[in-house]
Amino acid sequence: MKKISTRDKIVNSAHKLFYERGYNATSIDDILKDAGLNKGSLYHLFKGKKEVLLAVIEERIAYNLKQKYKEIDTVENPLQYLQHKLLSTDSFDFKHGCALNNLVQEMSPVDADVAKALLKVYNDLEHYYFIALREASMSDEEKKALAKMMVATVEGAIMAAKAAQDKAPFIQIVEQLFKFLLKV
Repeated sequence: MKKISTRDKIVNSAHKLFYERGYNATSIDDILKDAGLNKGSLYHLFKGKKEVLLAVIEERIAYNLKQKYKEIDTVENPLQYLQHKLLSTDSFDFKHGCALNNLVQEMSPVDADVAKALLKVYNDLEHYYFIALREASMSDEEKKALAKMMVATVEGAIMAAKAAQDKAPFIQIVEQLFKFLLKV
């Protein structure tokens, strides 16, 4: 079994805690305690909590989305592929919502560097949805606008499920979205 690096322990713990508690409610001490490390371990690798957050955004959130949608540009029916990915909810945590959306809401107004990193991931997510629309009979501009609407709808569906602490609202909204989309 491969040994997990100190850096990965920190990023993994930070990712988990930022997701469960939020960035502001998580201290460096919380991250270190969860990772089973001392302060020297973190400050040897990162300047501070913000740098850890930027690593979480790029190395966990962006990476996870890329892995989730990595086949979207090669599958035969990308829109059905996207529908299947979204309705396969086993990996979704509706108690805590969407890690990307949670951080966008908490941190985008607070820090320009973090906002820029989050916007890049958000734009990547919109691009995956744009690719899913590649067979739709519309202009690229219309596909971009529809992809943006799709992301907003799915993120809203996740928030509705989080508010209800139940996946049913998410399933209902996403199913309705795809009834509409499959007619386009």
